[in-house]
Formats: sequence, structure tokens, C-alpha cells
Amino acid sequence: MGNKQQARNEQANMQPEPGVSRFCYRIGSSLILLESDILAEVLTAQSIFPIPFAPEWCAGLTSLRGDLYPVIDMHKVVQGRPATDSCQLLFIQHPRFPPVVFTCDGYPRQLRLPMTALTEHLAENLPGWIPHILLHDNQSLLAADHGRLLRQIQRSANRQDATTHFSA
Repeated sequence: MGNKQQARNEQANMQPEPGVSRFCYRIGSSLILLESDILAEVLTAQSIFPIPFAPEWCAGLTSLRGDLYPVIDMHKVVQGRPATDSCQLLFIQHPRFPPVVFTCDGYPRQLRLPMTALTEHLAENLPGWIPHILLHDNQSLLAADHGRLLRQIQRSANRQDATTHFSA
């Protein structure tokens, strides 16, 4: 009986540590985690149509299955400079906001994040939509609150619309 119990214990020790599976996307050298309730789809061969007088964060519009979606230039949001022509597009469906498209570098990837290996760090100079950084395998992961980002973008768009409306 002792050998069977020892074999069970060894088998239990070999199983992967419990954790969470999360997707992340890359903007330059930054890895940004998607929240688990956000649906994402990689878009290929999509054209971005520029919009005159659009806010800085807006790269334009793209058409997907007969609907038009704004393209948020995440390079401009994260790095302060526009996306390159070789960027990828990621269709994002947040549960509390209309769907949008993000620019990103490369395709999103799935990470298995063991709970005990994650270290949460507060860092200075982070935008309000990134409440903290997680360290995993010597990589910094920006734990994003995309709802907060979309709310900020929505507010800035509403302010711009009001300014345009009253100045016309």
C-alpha cells in the first residue's frame, strides 16, 4: 500500500500548478494582458480607411462582415507614435462596450499564468487603464483594464464632438 500512495503523491506533484490561462498581445516591447471576459479575433487582410479630422487614437475604420468598426491605434495609445503598416488587427468585443479593432504587433498568444509565480507591482507613470504590472518568467505583463481605456476614449470622442459642434 505504501508504494501506491507514494506513486499517487509523485503523480500529484508532477501535475501543472493551478493557474489561469490568459491571452496577451504585443505593442512594441510591451505585453498587454486581455481580461478573461473579452473576446478577441485576429483579422487578416483588412484595410484601414482613414477618417479626416479623427482623434489621434483613431487610425480609421475597417469593414468586417458588412459593419464598420473604429480602429484604435494602440501604438499611439501605448507608445505615443502611430502604428506601422505591418501591424496586425485585433477585433475586440468587451462586454460593456461596442466592438472595436486594435492595432498590435504580431498575433495574440496564450499564457499559462501560475498563481504563485505572479508578482504584482505598482509602477509609476502608468496610464490609468493599466492598474498594475505582473512579472512572469522575467517578463513584465501590463495588466490592462480595457473597459477603462474604452471609457476614456469614448469620453475624449464625446468632448471632441461637442467642441466641433459648438465651434461650427
